[in-house]
Amino acid sequence: MCWLKILQKILTAKYFCSKYLNYRFMNNQLLRKKLKCISITSLIALGIILTVSCKKDKSVLPDVEIIDTQTTQDESMAESTFDDVVQMAKEAIDSTMQQAISPTSLSIGSCATVSIDTTNTLITIDFGTSGCVGADNRTRTGKIIVDYLGNYREPNSSITITFDDFTTNGNRVSGKVSYFTLSRNANGNLSFVTNIKDGELELADGTTIKYNTTRTFVWLNGEQSGDPFDDVFQIIGDSDGSNSNGISFTMHITEPITFKASCWEQFIFYPVSGVKQITPGNLGTRTVNFGDGSCDKEVTITFEHIDYTVTLP
Repeated sequence: MCWLKILQKILTAKYFCSKYLNYRFMNNQLLRKKLKCISITSLIALGIILTVSCKKDKSVLPDVEIIDTQTTQDESMAESTFDDVVQMAKEAIDSTMQQAISPTSLSIGSCATVSIDTTNTLITIDFGTSGCVGADNRTRTGKIIVDYLGNYREPNSSITITFDDFTTNGNRVSGKVSYFTLSRNANGNLSFVTNIKDGELELADGTTIKYNTTRTFVWLNGEQSGDPFDDVFQIIGDSDGSNSNGISFTMHITEPITFKASCWEQFIFYPVSGVKQITPGNLGTRTVNFGDGSCDKEVTITFEHIDYTVTLP
């Protein structure tokens, strides 16, 4: 085994001790006596020397742990959770505008209570405390408060969303969500911007994902049909935050991301195509490819020219 590969596997440990050294240097009595326990600083220096001898060793591949798949999963989970919140706000507003879409047809669920204050343009979606399961199979508790201006299907309208002890699938959601409808392009497609500030998901295991983003959506298909499951959105933008292990990250979409609402019928709430780049801390940038348009939870992560297939939660 190449020395660099050995070092990659042990650099996350605090010490490299004599038992391992005795195994690797069994023919060198001097090293066995002197190298009882080497600190990680010494290992890094040793790795620099040994890297040269490993350059031509094609078997040296980064471990999955080294590429940090956790950041990709956590960033995607946060994105999906807050997109779901915006969808619920739209459903609730549709109920006030008497649109064709029922406010309980997708996420909100018939067990939730939707209260409308048309004077102050406020909507409260109350999922109760015992757990309300929506048609998308997600369990929610607490409240979402929607402050809206105009019809979100028209330019110059806006939505502001806040939370009151709201959870989804046991994860507590907080932060401020803003939605602004901008304009229509030459093809008549509506574009809008979503902004999440100080977004947090406090997971059921006690860890926290922090998430901020500004993304521009183009509503490519389904706006006028009245069928929410034929909606298609294309997205560009950036995000930043920290994953559930406390590692900070930045994200940039390099090829527009596409969502298909038809995938929601299969309980799949992730993009179907597009490419983003994620940089967790100082671990290096990796590319995330969402595929060819199929409804699935698999993504391809490319790091140092090596592809890994990861299934999102």
